Amino acid sequence: MKIQLDVSRHCIQTATKRKYTQLISNYFKSDASAPENTKILESEISLLKEALENLDFAWLRSTVPELRGGGPDDIVISTGTDNKITITINGRTIHATH
Repeated sequence: MKIQLDVSRHCIQTATKRKYTQLISNYFKSDASAPENTKILESEISLLKEALENLDFAWLRSTVPELRGGGPDDIVISTGTDNKITITINGRTIHATH
């Protein structure tokens, strides 16, 4: 599962919150006759909820300048093979926990 985050105007924490809110809204607007879309939304919402509850965003912002926001960086949040949250920044993967 990979989710693209827009950090062009916000830090990673705000971008994650905004994406989470957007997905919740989409979930309640989604067509119940398309259960595969609902499952995808549920998985994305779950990933972002876990990130919001467990990541140390202050540490991430202080350690990785691209996560402070304001740049054209390509940021993707995902789960790795070990089910731990990873963040990919312009193709470089970091573990989101320290």
